Amino acid sequence: MDEINLLRDGIPTGIALLFAAVAIATIASVIYTVSDRFGGNETTLRITGAVLCVLGLGIATYVAIKVSQGGAPQCVGGGGGCELVEKSKYSHLFGIHISVFGLIGYSLVLATTIWRGDNARIAAFILTMFGFGFSLYLTYLELYDIVAICQWCVGSAVLMTCLFIVSLTRLLTYYGLDDWDDEVGDGTTSDPAVANPAS
Repeated sequence: MDEINLLRDGIPTGIALLFAAVAIATIASVIYTVSDRFGGNETTLRITGAVLCVLGLGIATYVAIKVSQGGAPQCVGGGGGCELVEKSKYSHLFGIHISVFGLIGYSLVLATTIWRGDNARIAAFILTMFGFGFSLYLTYLELYDIVAICQWCVGSAVLMTCLFIVSLTRLLTYYGLDDWDDEVGDGTTSDPAVANPAS
């Protein structure tokens, strides 16, 4: 298929392996967290989410700086896909460059990753679900309309997909458990007043 060739030619092997490593590390973090055997907890997911957000902010910042200087982000290993995507009409939304939305999005997801509780879990899920959907849309445009691949856009899409997986796992696994923060695995509690109500 032409789209597969476009992806293969637009993303060097080293960059593709880097994307794969990020995805594998994210899946490993999720498995570690939800597996009783390893005894992971929500902190693992929150740290994973924070690292992914920082990487996303790095990509968005780089692209925003290059564009603000009147240029286009450079594709690693050569190729003109990044420049073609930048010159397309899809590089702006409502007159604002897409990288600005990336900066805002990753910052908000980072805030909900640092923030604790059910509201944070729901907010992170909603934000990453929207970001994941928008990334799919942009990738579709690159493959079928622009017919060019921007490595930075694909990198951001990989990160947002990983963030969506992390946020979904965090929501499904830990939603509603805030009242049980003091509970110990054996069914007792670490709060002496609860453990010994008669004392």
